[in-house]
Amino acid sequence: MPSSWICSAVIVVGALAATAPALPQQMQPPGDAAMPTVRQPYAIETFGEFRKLIQLGDFGAKVQLSAAIAKHPTTAVGAVTDARGEITIYAGKLIVSYGKPDAHPDAYTAAAALLTVSSAGEWQSVIVDRDVTPSEIEPYLAVAAQAHGLDPGKSFPFEIEGAVASYLMHVNAAPTEGPHGMGLPLAITVVTRGDEIEGKVAGVYVSPDLVGIATHGGERTHAHWVSPDGTSTAHLDRWGLKAGAVLRLPKLRE
Repeated sequence: MPSSWICSAVIVVGALAATAPALPQQMQPPGDAAMPTVRQPYAIETFGEFRKLIQLGDFGAKVQLSAAIAKHPTTAVGAVTDARGEITIYAGKLIVSYGKPDAHPDAYTAAAALLTVSSAGEWQSVIVDRDVTPSEIEPYLAVAAQAHGLDPGKSFPFEIEGAVASYLMHVNAAPTEGPHGMGLPLAITVVTRGDEIEGKVAGVYVSPDLVGIATHGGERTHAHWVSPDGTSTAHLDRWGLKAGAVLRLPKLRE
């Protein structure tokens, strides 16, 4: 499926340095309490909260992308302010996709309503040796992480390249202008679904204390699809993997 399925304007910013050290958490705007992420491994920081998006429709600005980029994250997932689009960083490159083909600000002047950034100095590659269904994704990531030296009780970023299966994904296009809460839509979205699509996945697997903040309630992962050419992105609501995909996990330092 070509990346043109997203009726959006896309901004792509060049590769970022992958190994810069984390800076102190100072990107949170005044009046918005910092998220509990300073102690997280891999320089993971979250701005905004999923539960506030769901309960309150809070798509206000939590961090400027220029400030987030200054931290040189290797991986990030989030949403544009005012429910207008999706934000991803894959392999240090920023991709912003919008749900409507309107004029949009330069990425450096755009802001995020929700954003989780992280940095991995080096990656270790794991070949996915079987098809993984959507219901198995989180257990699979936890087992793979533990088998490669990571603690699945703690947060870590991940990246994937290969075929995504049984997927449902969306790009925010506009606020609903209606009530919010469990079971109600977060935003007006451009939705795509299918049995298989090539591409990449950027994501974070989070510790229990970040569930509902960096992820939907009851979920340990927040993941975005990236087109094979790296020009468009979307939030993955449901997804699996085909055998042969390459999962990249942070490499432990000796």
